[in-house]
Amino acid sequence: MAREKILVIDDEPDIGWLFSKILSEEGYKVFISLNGEEGISKIKKEKPDLVFLDLKLPGMDGIEILKEIRTVDKDILVIVLTAYETVTTAVEAMKLGAYDYLSKPVNIEKIKTTIKNAIRTQTLIRDAVLRKKTTEKIDFDRIIGDSIQVKDVLDLVKKVAPHDITVLLRGASGTGKELIARATHSSSGRANKPFVAIDCAILPDTLVESEIFGHEKGAFTGAAEKKLGKFELAQGGTVFLDEIGNLTPQIQVKLLRALQEREIERLGGKKPIRVDFRLIAATNMNLEKDISAGRFREDLYYRLNVFSIYLPPLRERDGDVLLLTEYFLKESNRIFKKEVKKISPDVENLLAAYSWPGNVRELRNVIESAVLLASDTILPQHMPLKIQDVLKQSVELPTTLKKVGKQAKCKAEKELIAKVLKEVNWNKSKASKILKVDYKTLYNKIKEYNIERT
Repeated sequence: MAREKILVIDDEPDIGWLFSKILSEEGYKVFISLNGEEGISKIKKEKPDLVFLDLKLPGMDGIEILKEIRTVDKDILVIVLTAYETVTTAVEAMKLGAYDYLSKPVNIEKIKTTIKNAIRTQTLIRDAVLRKKTTEKIDFDRIIGDSIQVKDVLDLVKKVAPHDITVLLRGASGTGKELIARATHSSSGRANKPFVAIDCAILPDTLVESEIFGHEKGAFTGAAEKKLGKFELAQGGTVFLDEIGNLTPQIQVKLLRALQEREIERLGGKKPIRVDFRLIAATNMNLEKDISAGRFREDLYYRLNVFSIYLPPLRERDGDVLLLTEYFLKESNRIFKKEVKKISPDVENLLAAYSWPGNVRELRNVIESAVLLASDTILPQHMPLKIQDVLKQSVELPTTLKKVGKQAKCKAEKELIAKVLKEVNWNKSKASKILKVDYKTLYNKIKEYNIERT
């Protein structure tokens, strides 16, 4: 299992060799730099957990390098290496934020102890940052959308949030499941406790159990210290398990027990640990099919599916594409320090006609890219080619419904609308353009004829 990265910046090759040998044997990944410029470059590229920095270097001295390191990563731990006659300088380095200093010649056992203490400190810092982030509140006004579909979702969230029950969020990737989960947490009685998110889709199978339940020291090769799992870190708060359909059968069993008994065992542990958390789970999979195929436990499914909320894809959110576009335009201008003022009518047509398979996440990426490319106005050429080409696709449809009786006309009109909606995957904005009617008229016709998606 991968261990922490350590960078040694020292112009003496023998020191570099010694650190590399000692620390590699301890299981760390070690990088060596002979000067400050090379060291700064390594920090930007490799993002080490810990840096050993010699104070006497050619070119930039240690104090200058330390200041530069702080501008690159203010949280990285730096241990300075100093000769006896430069202890005063080492103290100055400590005032600038160095974690500790070691005098040369270095003592091997002292190095090992200092590293363990530093890594433990780094873990505590990261946990504190995690807790700060996880208590951030997400208000409902952060959820952008005027469509009836989004309003329905928010109504459900407001109803379930105060009640301490498990929620299952269902919907395609990019529909905002984590945002809804955070809003649910922020509106609950656990709002002042941590919100801890775990993406089960990106964690390797070998790490999932350790991340969720934690592990004891020595539980496996490389487990040098005890680690609290996410369930313990969320004590009193909310755990959000995203893409829960990716969990292995072994983890599903342990999760089921945790939900039933409100107890967990760390990997390598022997004593049960009481935990108190609310679970919000999310999936883009058809769990019912996975149950039939033997990939997901039916008993766990019923534990998760206490209160289910379906998050509609962007193509089903009537009128929200342009509303979100305006929001992302302002956000992108702020992030990139630009002043792109508007979106051309042609681009509005393209955005409304596109089906958005990547949902809100895809729209955000498209607008961010367009803002980078545009000067004053976002034009069609600033869109990806697949969006530029969307209006070139044609659907063969009757051109008139005139000169028919009222009953026949209604039947034909209903069939025509249903056909167009199916052709464009129920993108009502695109359908209204093809049918040459305004959006509201189309919406009312769908309700009048009771046309349902099949």
